[in-house]
Amino acid sequence: MSYIIPEKWDLETDVVVLGTGGAALVAAVTAAQEGSSVLALEKTHQIGGTTAYSGGVAWVPGNRYMKEAGINDTKEMAIKYIERLSQGRADSDMIERFVDKGPEMIDYLYEHTPTRFKMPAGYPEYYGHLKEALPQGTRSLDPVPFSLSEIGEWADTLRQNPIFPPLTLEEGGAIGGVDFGKIAERMENNIVTMGRSLIASLFKACLDRGVVTKLHTAGKDLILNEADEVIGVIAETSDGEKLYIKANKGVILASGGFEWNKQLTRSFLKGDITHPVSPPGNEGDALMMSMKAGASLGNMSEAWWYPTMVDPTFEYEDKVMGQLGGGRQGPNSIIVNKHGKRFVHEGTTYNDMPRSLFEFDPVKMEFANKGPVWMIFDQQLKDSQMIITMMPGEDAPDWVDQASSLRELAEKIGVDADGLEAQVKRWNDNCEQGIDPDFHRGTTKFEALNTPTGPSPALNLGKIEKGPFYALPIYQGALGTNGGPRTDGNSQVLRHDNTPIKGLYAAGNAAMNPLGPLYPSAGGTIGPGMTFGYLAGKHIGTN
Repeated sequence: MSYIIPEKWDLETDVVVLGTGGAALVAAVTAAQEGSSVLALEKTHQIGGTTAYSGGVAWVPGNRYMKEAGINDTKEMAIKYIERLSQGRADSDMIERFVDKGPEMIDYLYEHTPTRFKMPAGYPEYYGHLKEALPQGTRSLDPVPFSLSEIGEWADTLRQNPIFPPLTLEEGGAIGGVDFGKIAERMENNIVTMGRSLIASLFKACLDRGVVTKLHTAGKDLILNEADEVIGVIAETSDGEKLYIKANKGVILASGGFEWNKQLTRSFLKGDITHPVSPPGNEGDALMMSMKAGASLGNMSEAWWYPTMVDPTFEYEDKVMGQLGGGRQGPNSIIVNKHGKRFVHEGTTYNDMPRSLFEFDPVKMEFANKGPVWMIFDQQLKDSQMIITMMPGEDAPDWVDQASSLRELAEKIGVDADGLEAQVKRWNDNCEQGIDPDFHRGTTKFEALNTPTGPSPALNLGKIEKGPFYALPIYQGALGTNGGPRTDGNSQVLRHDNTPIKGLYAAGNAAMNPLGPLYPSAGGTIGPGMTFGYLAGKHIGTN
């Protein structure tokens, strides 16, 4: 934070937006639509941030696409569901604000931008087994395919997840869909889907409204006047050049979380993130700027957790890429700790399953489930589905531990052999009975997300008995962090006395998640992030 106002500004605009992800671009296009000049700063060499890298799905209750599909969703139903999942750890006013304004944001994009969504068929809510859940359909919205020709030369700067093919969520884009004909056609015609589609369509709307975007330019410090109002930002290019940028109306922080900053994750989170499942660059720039400006923080011990797997030969921007993995929901596999014991329902949501890694044993004085933990599986699972980058029918690569017996496998990976053998025997015995009395596999919606019949022990239980046997480490990963500066219903950053810092806004993973620690379903980060980005752009653009 700087109180030193430069004699000469290098740039001047009404609104500065830090970041180019979903929350940032919605904020930018909304502020521009309301008549403000907007400058977006992107610290990396690519636009789109974590949103472009993701499935791009937005979770928004009561949206227009649900209504068009005949899905009944009331405000009361949505609030009840969110409150059930948040268990008192989210502000009721912010929940109501999101439920009220989320549909408005979707309508705004429909009316003013080329951004379009579709209801993904056969994709239920993650917690559909709860009585508070939506009885039918989903609140998750799947971006429709979009042509990169619409954004011209900027197409080459659009961030890409190298694992995702150009298929929609419904078509299997996030789980390795194999419609090779459609994939080839879209690649030939520069048609993108999921997160890339969402970002490209929003960026097109920004271009149409004269939003200026500068790549290789990171926001480094906020400039405040004597009244503690944010009036500008100090930025720095990748060449080390400092830029003093005047923001006549204010600054919107939307540059992502802090999952790639080891010092911050170790300071705030309940467990270290060893393998983020997001692009490098989310290093907490917005968090540190807001703290220096006197912001109150919230939800800082939480992240969008993910049980990460890695192929150590697969890199992204010179770092081993954390991947979504596979197999943990299927039969013929279990997850064990160093004692060879199961400790969790393996098929629960990716945000919930890693919470079990924080469990502390006060007698043994240890975190028994501290990662890596191990997915143990047999040849039956290996032959039936893709696991990380391993395809069925291919030999397992050298980086996968395997052995002809469970005992030999346990010794290889440093897991208690007696414990593992006893655990697999218990698992196999329970599979014969068709039940999992320990953790209730085969009972949740999420583990049967891609099956038309829903959860079933018959689909999710299966003996581990056919060698060779395999082990893959699962690490504590995250899609991002969801703590940050507290904001009000207009996304204004708040001080500790609940007064807003004039001229400072935050949205997305750069802010405290308005729904607390919960991840309600697919798009649980993007939907709220875009909604509060919209509210930031609307408020700053009209004041």
